[in-house]
Amino acid sequence: MKIAFVTEMGFEGKIPANHSNMRTEFAWMHALDAEHRHIRHYREVKDYDHVFIIFPKGKTFLNSEGSKLVNETNPVSDLLRQGIVESLRAGNNKKVHYVQEGPHWWHNDYEVRDQIYFYNLLASCDSIFAHNESDTRYYRGMFPNKPVYVIPSLMIEQSVGFVSVTREDKVIIGGNFARWYGGFESYTVASNFNLPIWAQTSHAMRTEEALVDGIQHLPRLFWTDWITALSEFKYAVHLMPTVAAGTFSLNCAYLGIPCIGNATVDTQRLCHPELSVDVWDIERARSLAIRLKEDQDFYDYSSKQAQRLYKKHFAKEVWKKHIESILYS
Repeated sequence: MKIAFVTEMGFEGKIPANHSNMRTEFAWMHALDAEHRHIRHYREVKDYDHVFIIFPKGKTFLNSEGSKLVNETNPVSDLLRQGIVESLRAGNNKKVHYVQEGPHWWHNDYEVRDQIYFYNLLASCDSIFAHNESDTRYYRGMFPNKPVYVIPSLMIEQSVGFVSVTREDKVIIGGNFARWYGGFESYTVASNFNLPIWAQTSHAMRTEEALVDGIQHLPRLFWTDWITALSEFKYAVHLMPTVAAGTFSLNCAYLGIPCIGNATVDTQRLCHPELSVDVWDIERARSLAIRLKEDQDFYDYSSKQAQRLYKKHFAKEVWKKHIESILYS
């Protein structure tokens, strides 16, 4: 099969196995031996068996009425009006698929006309690939006559095969102090370990967060450096209420780091089933943190279970079999 991914990222070509920033979308492209094309060059994308569109989210800003797209600084709006899918079909591309980017509700922050254009974009695709089972129910309700599948998160293990886990006495939380990441809640739960707490640095990090007592921050890292840094931690907490790709929970599972997190996210639910909690169930998350700290048998069980379930559900060969069975059908 000849496959292309069309996204806003500024490069062309294929992803090698030793790529230093093998994030999920890069891993997908590598596993399928797909070519990457920039979304604004969609008219040049021709003669593929399958084209996957990862449409850029666009930036939003808050106002008294909620939030909306910032068209002036990130002009996604004009792309929605250009008939991308129709053009791809005219270029002799056999199937065009939409791949979820971020939470399924992101387009609700667009202007109303852009929400409608976005809906029409998805409606014009042959199928939709969602992050999680919970997301498929959303898309199947919106598009009852359209095939909807899960495209699981993926790691290319050979790019980080050199990493060894050290399990130092410290805990990492999966996000910053913003509602998107639920970092404050993760921090309060992580405090129950009575260990040094670390967090990632993201676009959502506020300046004052660096002043919070007892928390340190990793700098922004390429993916291989991120896995190396993560391998030093013994515990993880990621109470992110935003349901998305779930790479944090997946990375922890690969390394055997027990992670307390959102049960709605597939990587968390499937790899860390006994450490998965309902969104905002801080009470249960706290009790799990205390149990992981005080019960070594439970910790060891959770660690080994995470690695076993990672291999069962998210190993590259499992992922390829799942996706190729869909594409060949």
